[in-house]
Amino acid sequence: MNLNIYSWTILLTVVLPSLLYSQPGHRADIHPDSISHRLWADLDKGYFEFHKRTFAMSTVNEGPIDDYFTVTSGAGLGYYSPSFKNFHLGFSGFFAFQLYQHNLHKTDASSGKGSRYERQLYDLNDIHNTADLDRLEELYLTYEREHFSIELGRQKLESPLLNENDNRMRPNIFNGVSVNYHHKNLRLKSAWFISETIRGTVHWYSIDESMGIYGQGRNPLGDSGLYHGNISTRGIGTLGALYENKNLKTQLWNYTAENIFNISFGQFDYTLEGKNINYVIGAQGLYQYALNHGGNPNQSITYIQEDESTYAIGGRIGVTYRHHEFTGNYFGVSDQGRYLFPREWGREKFYASLTRELFEGYGGLNAYVLKYKYAPEERPFWVSIGAGYIDQPNNENLKLSKYALDDYYHFTGKFDYKFQGYFEGLDLKCIVAYKKEFLDGSMNASQKINKVDMINLNLVVDYRF
Repeated sequence: MNLNIYSWTILLTVVLPSLLYSQPGHRADIHPDSISHRLWADLDKGYFEFHKRTFAMSTVNEGPIDDYFTVTSGAGLGYYSPSFKNFHLGFSGFFAFQLYQHNLHKTDASSGKGSRYERQLYDLNDIHNTADLDRLEELYLTYEREHFSIELGRQKLESPLLNENDNRMRPNIFNGVSVNYHHKNLRLKSAWFISETIRGTVHWYSIDESMGIYGQGRNPLGDSGLYHGNISTRGIGTLGALYENKNLKTQLWNYTAENIFNISFGQFDYTLEGKNINYVIGAQGLYQYALNHGGNPNQSITYIQEDESTYAIGGRIGVTYRHHEFTGNYFGVSDQGRYLFPREWGREKFYASLTRELFEGYGGLNAYVLKYKYAPEERPFWVSIGAGYIDQPNNENLKLSKYALDDYYHFTGKFDYKFQGYFEGLDLKCIVAYKKEFLDGSMNASQKINKVDMINLNLVVDYRF
């Protein structure tokens, strides 16, 4: 039987507590020695988690292009059981609804396009759905023993490319199996996923069906991307190894989208401690190549061209002084092919990454970014700013430019305040992103809308307990 989120909410808030606390008779009548033999007594040791989120977002485009604004709110509840013979389970759900919108259902006259960022607060497959935004998210069973764990079902994952991408109302959740091992400074991770619920949607999709929900750009043949619904894969698998000691952090990952592509990624971070100043240095790299036909033998509707491969490198150097960190960052993709990874599967975490744009879909790219962060330990907030110049391939370069975005400047600012005392659990976030076309006139209205010559404003209020 399929239960919507309202049924799950009733189950979590009414039925389950009733099972825990409303046994026949009174708990005082039960002999203490018998409590450990009751299922509800063990379930009682688990915990509920409540999450309330309100998100206000606006995009202001320069010139005659439309502006967008919306406010949405929602809440979720989860239950996580204690360990029973090394097993425990968890499940959660969330619902959301729209409070206000401006222009979200409108097509801009000058570009023929609509809202980009704001629609991802709702359901991209039904932009008029503003109230029935509910989904069952986590639903997993975990077995843990000493340094080893295996998790089966709907779950979260964090890695440099495949991850939650939790910067809208709801994150990505993956369905499959994951295995983890940790001992001292070493962690090993592996996973295989066959389906996903994507940020900005309310349904579950097989891995191949998930590709292209956010948009398909264009292919190197000059046609609009048509791979959504035409890709064949059994799933996405990942292997990761992470090592960390006092000053050194190393991680190696491999991602295999069966029948489509393979990506290997590595990162090295080292901190050199000085008397008053610490120096930080880091290096990143990836290599990608197509598998078989890239998802479909018909190259006009495949995800990656069968002979396409590329590599990328990144670097980071900077200093930390007390609560201040200043870094110079670089990321570059070779011009032999595009770096491709479905945006529906997560947000890339490169040194040069900035909020509200990705490097995915481009080859021959060079990104130069300066970042500053202030995070005082004695105060419950942090502030960061970033500024970068992104040297893209010419937007007419079909081989290397999937989304037809030319060179641009990128500026971001973030503020995060975690309340304490009476309001503990309340978290306030402010995010601002501004992108400016490098050469005036290098892009038309259809290429510029919501991408350059625009500012994106975000206010997020989270409450958890």
